[in-house]
Amino acid sequence: MVIRILRFLLVAGVACAAVVYGTPLTLVSTPNVESAVHEVSAKDLQVTCIGPTFIAGGKNQTSVSSFKRSSTASGTLSYSAVKNTSLKGQSSKPIIGFGVRQDLTKRLSKFTSFTVLDKNGKSAQGSELLTANQIQMAKGKSIKGLLAAPCLRPQSEFWLVGGSTAIGREALLVLTNPTSIDSTVDLEIFTENGTSNSAGLSGIAVPANDTTVVPLSSFVLRAESIAVHVVSRGGSITALIQQKAVRGNSASGADYVAPAPVASKRAIIPGILIRGSVDSAKFKNSADKYSDVAQMLRVFVPGTKDATITFQVLGTTEDTFGTVLSVTASAGKVSDFEIPGLADGDYFGILDSDVPVQSSVRLVRSKSIPGAYTDFSWINPAEGFTTPRYVAVPKSGISKVSVTNPGDKPTTISIKIGGETVKRTIGAGSTEVIRASAGLSMGIIPADQEVFANLVLDIDGRIGVLPLLDDKNISGLVKVSVH
Repeated sequence: MVIRILRFLLVAGVACAAVVYGTPLTLVSTPNVESAVHEVSAKDLQVTCIGPTFIAGGKNQTSVSSFKRSSTASGTLSYSAVKNTSLKGQSSKPIIGFGVRQDLTKRLSKFTSFTVLDKNGKSAQGSELLTANQIQMAKGKSIKGLLAAPCLRPQSEFWLVGGSTAIGREALLVLTNPTSIDSTVDLEIFTENGTSNSAGLSGIAVPANDTTVVPLSSFVLRAESIAVHVVSRGGSITALIQQKAVRGNSASGADYVAPAPVASKRAIIPGILIRGSVDSAKFKNSADKYSDVAQMLRVFVPGTKDATITFQVLGTTEDTFGTVLSVTASAGKVSDFEIPGLADGDYFGILDSDVPVQSSVRLVRSKSIPGAYTDFSWINPAEGFTTPRYVAVPKSGISKVSVTNPGDKPTTISIKIGGETVKRTIGAGSTEVIRASAGLSMGIIPADQEVFANLVLDIDGRIGVLPLLDDKNISGLVKVSVH
């Protein structure tokens, strides 16, 4: 019996020693896994053109909530045609890239998307790969003027600074969803009186592959000054404001308000090319219905602090005298400031503010007799760029690219049109206005510092201004680890 007890104690002691001093038992072994790095290509570059103008009232022009398309618009494209890519949307079959840039046009009867299909996902995106815009000379009884708009990359957020719903003015927010996913849009609308608190600003449906037209007068009636913030959920969208003026019983002037850059303390606005200033003054002084036939600066202050602003309008020659505005814009509101005293000539604007603001310039052109008319265009601040940027030039009318160098030393740009390349020097704090060849895209290649540019269109005296955008989708490296 004693021997059995001693054996038991010996076994128990060995077991305890194994627990205390032995190697612990590993039930589950998890090896260390290195994170795998994957290169994710950008999705194919797509831009969407809004298509022809909208006329309120439907087929019988009796419905306030129904809209129909009017005539057709002209789309202008510039496609690099780099190898291993193809262009979808311009014709029934994709256009295969063979290494030579192609400048193309297309009649638009509805919204139209153009996509560069990239087999390898290696082509650098931006305006050098694809850029497009559209124009339409509206000549109907209810809308007259030159409407010009960039074709936009669908996104989830836009700011639009321009437009009015005052008496005789119509502002239609055109929301286009070129994707296969339904979208829901929320709006913020700001006027000279502050933020709109109207019902119906949220939950606006924009179905997949469709367009929704929203009359802004439904939310802000008789507002002289408008800025709109658009945010979408679901499918990405494009957003523009179609603005027109009716003076008495006659349509007189129209344009699109394109998305504005983010708020900033400095803005450069090329392309203030003024013609018919004497006739515009005659119209303005003749009747209240022409009260807005004047060059004007619009400012929206998104913060809570008033903005102290200096806006310099500078001529491009020694004989072109500009002006300077020193103004204060109220926080949370949209403010308009007339730009007086500008004779015919080529100008550009430099805005400096002590707080970030958004801005635009309304450019007007007029002719009294014979064939009287007045027209306008909204000019956004330009995007600065240091790498090549291309713009598609319409076949109709006279087109000029206004390139501004706001720096304190001269710079040189190369201008590429077709197979030709020329160089131009832009002085410090100056602008060069360059005539474009109708129907041939223009590439602007900075040498050593940032420049800013807009394209100004003139068709039979009517005016339109287009931005030089550089749309691209994001690519990069992604780390993936599995546990």
